Amino acid sequence: MARIHTHYDNLKVARDAPPEVIRAAYKTLSQKYHPDRHGNSAEAIRIIQIINSAYAVLSDPSRRREHDEWILRNEATPPSIGEPEFRECTGMQSNAHAHRSTRRSRRRHSFAYHYLRYEMALQRAAHKLRMMLDRYSRKLFRKT
Repeated sequence: MARIHTHYDNLKVARDAPPEVIRAAYKTLSQKYHPDRHGNSAEAIRIIQIINSAYAVLSDPSRRREHDEWILRNEATPPSIGEPEFRECTGMQSNAHAHRSTRRSRRRHSFAYHYLRYEMALQRAAHKLRMMLDRYSRKLFRKT
């Protein structure tokens, strides 16, 4: 079964990533590749358009479901290079290039997914600690 390049790969997230991970990945990538940070270069504009279109699909549950179904259909029967769907989704020129790219992105998105989950867990833990500290300080300094 051939693995194709998808919107999940563009945002560097796992295919079963929850919406909050997709949102965090979008925010991180859009800040990193924003054209204003790169002097409005054509490459930065192209990358941010890819990121924006991937987020538009993956943030909408019905469009995400359609995209997942499209992935299943196309991975079952790998398209040839000349087919329009292949060119539209990947922008790749050859199957060999697509295979190398997905192999690299699989490693990257796995790290990004776990890093974002770790970062979110740290933020939740810090929030809980702040709440506990606030609660205990109120008890400690309460007038009796």
